[in-house]
Amino acid sequence: MKRPTLRRFSRPAPFWAIFIVSCAIAAVPQFFAFAQENGSAEKRADLERQIQELEKEAEGLDVIIKGIQGEKRTLANEVSVLNAEAKKRELEIRRLDLALKKAKLEIAKKETGIAGLETKIAKSRKSLSASLFALYTYDHESIISVFFKKIALSDFFATLAGIHQVQAKIQEGLEIFHVDVKELEREQAELEDFRQEQSDIKSLQEVERKFLTDKKKEKDKLLKETQGKETVFQQVLSSKKRDIATLRTQLFYIERTGITAEDAIKFAELAAKRTGIRTAFLLALLEVETGRQFEDGVISVGTNIGTGSWKRDMYDCYIALKKPKTAEAQKEAFFSITAELGLDPEKMPVSRRPSYGCGGAMGPAQFIPTTWLLFKERVAKLTGHNPPSPWIVEDAFTASALYLADSGAASQTEVGEIRAAKAYISGSPNCSTSICRWYANTIVSLSRSIDRVL
Repeated sequence: MKRPTLRRFSRPAPFWAIFIVSCAIAAVPQFFAFAQENGSAEKRADLERQIQELEKEAEGLDVIIKGIQGEKRTLANEVSVLNAEAKKRELEIRRLDLALKKAKLEIAKKETGIAGLETKIAKSRKSLSASLFALYTYDHESIISVFFKKIALSDFFATLAGIHQVQAKIQEGLEIFHVDVKELEREQAELEDFRQEQSDIKSLQEVERKFLTDKKKEKDKLLKETQGKETVFQQVLSSKKRDIATLRTQLFYIERTGITAEDAIKFAELAAKRTGIRTAFLLALLEVETGRQFEDGVISVGTNIGTGSWKRDMYDCYIALKKPKTAEAQKEAFFSITAELGLDPEKMPVSRRPSYGCGGAMGPAQFIPTTWLLFKERVAKLTGHNPPSPWIVEDAFTASALYLADSGAASQTEVGEIRAAKAYISGSPNCSTSICRWYANTIVSLSRSIDRVL
């Protein structure tokens, strides 16, 4: 009688096949061509070098301007200052153009990196699925039942070792997967920041072009009024009258929102006196900030309260950006503010959502709801309005002044004001991005021009 062939357990072979396939799937190819990456890095470095050169040139002009302003006010000196300021504005426009090119390169780099991470994560999912399937196969047959199937002892231990390897592979894969997902979230957040910076640069370029045009007009106006004569210039100075026409030029964006130059000066002086900062600095910051919002389409002509809605431009925006906690926090703060003021939140307009980032800022100083709540009680104490409203000019200007004073402007020094301006746009007085540097320097420069007229 023919001896029956011993039936051996045959699953280890498929397991090893699955294991090898899963390892192959997990292998991530090299997504970036080193030559291309090095080329992009060189371009970014070259752009940064050019930006720094322009910054040094602008700093040199700043020294000249401050030096002339420290001398006696003469027609010749006044014209020299206006020429230097116009030249500085031209440099800033060129610098912003370079910063825009650099931002585009950074965005391209981030997009490439994100695409690579997304592909890697997709492959990791497939690898984990394969490993989990292998483990599932063995989990549905106990070790004891496998042992009693009369397989060779060596095959049994090979199977057992294979199971342990699959488990280890799954654990390792999960750890890598979680790291990659967190890295992807971080890269996506940074990409959003770069896109926001790109949007800001574009709007700030328009503001800078407006300032350049104003400087040229201011010079032409000065020469026309004085007829190029020093005696006439000194007569204008001795009259000690505020040149409202010039101030209207300097407060162009604020006036476009519906706040007159006279009211802007009045409430800025009140706020500055109450908080210990310079009136000219507060006006300059509000003008630049308003111009930035204008050119980005956040606010529009004739309204200092915006044309957006809390739901569409704030809440839904943060939800879309996967920031549900921020969405809920801003919603809760906004509803608290409107309820206390007896206002209908559905009828109170806020800033529209810009090209990147979210809207929801309130009133002429463009405070977001949660930030307003931080200053509400102090504003009430200073203005006597209880509760204060972010949509009332006096309250809004006072809140801005408090924020700036807390951030360094109370020192009334250039260093302190630069730190305060950086904090206003970024939340950090130590911000070193192109946007922060431009924003702070432009505000300080504009404040000097306003100071001469005030």
